[in-house]
Amino acid sequence: MKQTFGFTLSVLAAALLLAALYSGPAASGALAAAAPAKLDGKQIFLAQKCNLCHTVSSAGIERTVKSEKVAGPDLTNLAAKQDAGVLAKFLRKEGEINGKKHGKGFTGSDEELGALISWLQQQKK
Repeated sequence: MKQTFGFTLSVLAAALLLAALYSGPAASGALAAAAPAKLDGKQIFLAQKCNLCHTVSSAGIERTVKSEKVAGPDLTNLAAKQDAGVLAKFLRKEGEINGKKHGKGFTGSDEELGALISWLQQQKK
C-alpha cells in the first residue's frame, strides 16, 4: 500500500512539474497576444491611401496622383507645427486649418489616428 501511494505521489509530482514547465511559455504567449501591438503610423498612412494626395519626403513617400487639383502638401515638417488635437479634428473633417477642411475624412480608429499623427509629427527634415 505504501509503494502504491509513493508511486502515485511521484507521478502526480512529475505531472505538476511538467504542467508548470509547459504553461510558462504558453502563458507568456497568451499575454503577448492580449497586449495591443504598437501601431505603425507609416503603415496607417499608406493603408488609408493618404499618399494619393500627399508626399512625405522625409519617409521616401511620393504622392501617386499626378493631378495638381488634388495634390496636398508635403507633410514633412508640416504636422510638427500643429497640435495633435487640432490635427485629429482636421483629419476627421470636424475642424479646419487655415480656413480649410481636409479633403477626405480619416476612417480608422482613434488609436490608429493617434499613431498616424504621432508619426507625422516626427517627420522632419
